[in-house]
Amino acid sequence: MQTKFLFIDAETDGLYGSFLTVGLVVTDDAGNMIEKAYYGIKKENMMIKKCIGCGSLLQTIDKNKEGYVSNKVYNKVEYCERCFKIKHYGESYVIDKKFLIDEVVNKINKSNKPVLMLVDVLTINEEVFSVISKFTNKVYLVLSKKDLLPKSVKSYKLINKISELTLIKDVFVISSNTKEGVSNLYNKLLSDKVNSIYVVGFTNSGKSTLINTLLLMNDLKGVITTSSLPNTTLEDINIKLKDITLIDTPGFVSENNICNYIEIKKYTSLIPKKEIKPKVYNLRPGFMLLIRELIRIENNTDKNINLVLYLKNEINIEKMRVIRNNYLKDKEVFSTVCNNEDIVINGLGFIKVVNTAKIDIYVVNKNILSKRERLI
Repeated sequence: MQTKFLFIDAETDGLYGSFLTVGLVVTDDAGNMIEKAYYGIKKENMMIKKCIGCGSLLQTIDKNKEGYVSNKVYNKVEYCERCFKIKHYGESYVIDKKFLIDEVVNKINKSNKPVLMLVDVLTINEEVFSVISKFTNKVYLVLSKKDLLPKSVKSYKLINKISELTLIKDVFVISSNTKEGVSNLYNKLLSDKVNSIYVVGFTNSGKSTLINTLLLMNDLKGVITTSSLPNTTLEDINIKLKDITLIDTPGFVSENNICNYIEIKKYTSLIPKKEIKPKVYNLRPGFMLLIRELIRIENNTDKNINLVLYLKNEINIEKMRVIRNNYLKDKEVFSTVCNNEDIVINGLGFIKVVNTAKIDIYVVNKNILSKRERLI
């Protein structure tokens, strides 16, 4: 027969208030300890203590589950082991946990709270527009990572174009890294007397980076985990600033993101971290572009076409003849006619097609590609 008993071990203060550390001990008939675990319980409302990085419940029982910390450090940490390693060592961890977009959207709509939706300005596409249209609450739409675009790109033109496509009035262009536009966004929330707001977005949209920037602006401690990989945030996290409570949500995971089809290390190496210098290619008939052995682009017309690639500067791009070159020809093909449009490579960047062009793009899954109206 097993015996279980609880004991209060210590009291600690964290980002979310004071917690009692409660221990659970399981013993056998002889009194030998079989299992020992700790839980942090908030004194005010008896809430379980959460990791401030991903929102998971902190636990010491199963190392293979989210929220794990060892017994030895439980009383001293605010991060789970996974978030600690991501934050301090840049290690890559992907947890296979599905968050259905419609379920998250419905929950938010029922709350009647406004929504702060972040969108990666490089890869905004029809899937993103579709999610935006599902919200019935007030939406503040934020185009993030402005620092990755060439300095010649004007924010007001992006705002006008996205407002036209989404019918959303409050559109902002920001860079959390340079803090450009962040104060304007925050002041707008204050002027609208927003008390609590959901923060949503697809993987690698910049949600966590923006929240950390707002924490610093409010002179508050606590840093949530940032990563370009899916499922960094695993549960809702309530983050109280001086005047507004941000509810950070798990990132929407797109099945059509290129990160689902290549190795994690390769994917993270393709993510741009600094201003992109567009690469211009004049592609004659019978020629193709090969992008990092991942994507093959063929000119399928009888005239020259012009393409402008907005990808990480260091990505290897080769121009070569099509004849007697079957590399990637066994992959799926995305055939399209573009007329001054963009082709988005979900999770990577986009290609601006100048004038009219008929092209064939070979890739592991053609659904990672989509067309959109030209943005810049």
